[in-house]
Amino acid sequence: MTKVAEITDSNFEQEVLESDVPTEVDFWAPWCGPCRMVSPIYDKLSEEYNDFKFCKINVDENPRTAQQFNIVSIPMQMYFNNGEKVDEILGAVPEHMIRSKVEDILKRFPTDGKGRLRVILTSWIDHHKNHSEKFRKWEEKIKNAGDAATYSHILQAVKKIEEANEQLANVLKELYDAG
Repeated sequence: MTKVAEITDSNFEQEVLESDVPTEVDFWAPWCGPCRMVSPIYDKLSEEYNDFKFCKINVDENPRTAQQFNIVSIPMQMYFNNGEKVDEILGAVPEHMIRSKVEDILKRFPTDGKGRLRVILTSWIDHHKNHSEKFRKWEEKIKNAGDAATYSHILQAVKKIEEANEQLANVLKELYDAG
C-alpha cells in the first residue's frame, strides 16, 4: 500500500505548502506514459522515508495548481520545504536520481530538531560573519578619516555581535561533535 497522498487544487496549500516536512509533488496525468513509469518509484520511496512527504496531483483534474506552477510538461516533480519550492525534476528519470534528490533535500532541510538547529546556526553564523567582515573594512575607513568617535557605539555593538557569533559557532561545533 502506498503512502503517496493524492492532492487537489483545494488541498494543495494545506498538504504541500503548510507541510512540516520536505514534500515532493508529482504533477502527472493518467494518459502520460512516462508518468506511469515513475509513479512506482515514488510509491516505493514513500514507504522508505518517514521524514519526507510524497504527493501526486493530476494536472487534468487540477488545472489551477498546474497553472500556478507553470506546468507545461509532465511528469514534473517539484520539491517544497516550508512553503517554498526548493528543487524540481522534469521527466521520467531513474530511481537513483530521484533518491539522490530526496537525500540532498533532507540534507539541506533536515526534519529532526538537531538538524534544523544546525542549519539555522550555520546560516546565522555565515550571514553575520559576512557582515562582520564588511564592518571591519568600514571601521578601517572611518579610522583613517578620523571619524571613529562618531560611530563608536556602532562598533561596540558589532564587537558584541561578533562575540555572540563566536559563542554560537562553539555551540554548533558541539552539536556536530555530539552527532
